[in-house]
Amino acid sequence: MRASIGSPISFPPVEDAMNALDYVSVEAAAGLPGLRVAFSRGVPGPWGFGARAILEYKAIPFVATPQIPGEPNAALQRWTGQTSAPVAVLNDERPRASWWEIILLAERLAPERPLIPKAEDDRAMMFGLCHELCAEDGLGWSLRMMMFGLREPQGDPKAAVLTRKYNSGEGFEHSRTRVNAVVDLLARRLAAQAARGSAFLVGDVLSAADFYFAGFSNFLRGLPQDVCLMPAYYRVLCDDVLPHLRPVPEILFEHRDRIVRRYLTIPMSF
Repeated sequence: MRASIGSPISFPPVEDAMNALDYVSVEAAAGLPGLRVAFSRGVPGPWGFGARAILEYKAIPFVATPQIPGEPNAALQRWTGQTSAPVAVLNDERPRASWWEIILLAERLAPERPLIPKAEDDRAMMFGLCHELCAEDGLGWSLRMMMFGLREPQGDPKAAVLTRKYNSGEGFEHSRTRVNAVVDLLARRLAAQAARGSAFLVGDVLSAADFYFAGFSNFLRGLPQDVCLMPAYYRVLCDDVLPHLRPVPEILFEHRDRIVRRYLTIPMSF
C-alpha cells in the first residue's frame, strides 16, 4: 500500500508504470507527516526490495521519495544524515537506514501481520539469515565487491562512488568464498525446511528473511519480468560474476518465485 500524499515528481518509466512507486521529492517528503521511505529510483535494489515487500505485505502506508545511486543525494543527506536507500522516517522519529531497524519499525507499526517469529530460537535464526544476506560481508555486499573487482570504475564517477562505499579491503577471492558459503547455507536451510514440511526459511511461517532473500536473489538470477520490472542492464548485472561461483541450486529460485507470487502485488516497479 502506498500513500500518494504530496506532489508527485515525474521520472521516465522503466518499462511500465504498473504498481510503480509514486515518488515525491525529498524536500516535499521531509515536510510530510507519517512514514516516508527513500528507495533507489528505477532499480529494485535488494535492500529496498525487501523493505518495500515488508511494508506492502503489512499494508503500512508510506510516501516514497527517490534516492539516486552514485549521486550526491544532498537533500537526502540533509534530511536523514546519510545518502543510501532504503531509509525510513516516521513522523519526527530518527531516520532508520539499516535493514534491521526497518524490520523492527514495520513490526511495531503492524504487529498483526508478524514477520518476526515469536519463538526466540526462530527469531535468532531469522535475524541471523538476514544478516548473512544484508550486512557487510554478506551476500549482497560480497556480490557487489565481486562486480567491482571485475569492472574497474575508471572514467565512471558513479561506479567509483559505489566502489569506495562497498570496498571493505577483503578482495575478490574473499568475496567469492562468502557468496558461495551463503548460497550453500540458504540451500541447505531450504532443503531441511522442505524435509520437515515447511515452505519458509524459518519455522513454519513467512518471515522477513523470505522477503529479503527474494530481493537479493535478483543478483543471482533476475526476477521474471512479470514479477519485477527493471532496466535491461540491471537484469544482467551479475552475469560476469556467476561463472566465478559454484552453480546456484534451483531450490533457491523455486523458493523465491513461490514467495513473491504468493505474497506480493506484482509486477513491482521502482
